Amino acid sequence: METLDSAGIRKVNPHDFLSRTFQEPVYVQLSSADYHSHKEGRTFNREEFHKHPERYTSHFSDFTKVADILMAGAYWNPKAPVLFTREEMLSPEFRIQVIADITCDIDGSIPSTKRSTTIADPLYDYDASTDSIQPIFTNEKFVTVMAVDNLPCELPRSASEEFGQDLINKVLPVLNNIDEDDIIKRATIAEDGKLTTKYEYLSDYAYGE
Repeated sequence: METLDSAGIRKVNPHDFLSRTFQEPVYVQLSSADYHSHKEGRTFNREEFHKHPERYTSHFSDFTKVADILMAGAYWNPKAPVLFTREEMLSPEFRIQVIADITCDIDGSIPSTKRSTTIADPLYDYDASTDSIQPIFTNEKFVTVMAVDNLPCELPRSASEEFGQDLINKVLPVLNNIDEDDIIKRATIAEDGKLTTKYEYLSDYAYGE
């Protein structure tokens, strides 16, 4: 998001992204509540969704009809609905041409992520009609995919320095003194060999269930 903002690409809310036509590049950041609905018509509940994602359905297809590029970076639980299916990619209404799957879940929430790619060779094309990988930029009907599984290793030096400075200025003082704002507590994923309450939604992944 910082990169998009620095490039001058305007952030809009989900409603405007779906309902308005823009004469400039824009982007939208989606939360789980923006594209999931409860199967029984109940209001979206974040805690319930993390514990029981199978109780929800996805309407992410609303966004595939208007977006040109998808950058996927959210954790996906295999029990949760996929973002979209291969059959939906074959629809004339499916508009996305480029997918950057930062999560890189092979055969996961995004059907075009068939394999991981590398920094040296980051792209391939995906043909939804045959469910196959193709050479890049060979057919305008194909979707170009970037699925570098170790992409975070490519963070630039400036970002690493900024992150390190934040640790020094904001985290080290807390470690040396009383954590009045529960910064460390809220950031603790596991304690004494068990997931903390806030991160129990990761249990299936952590314990391999």
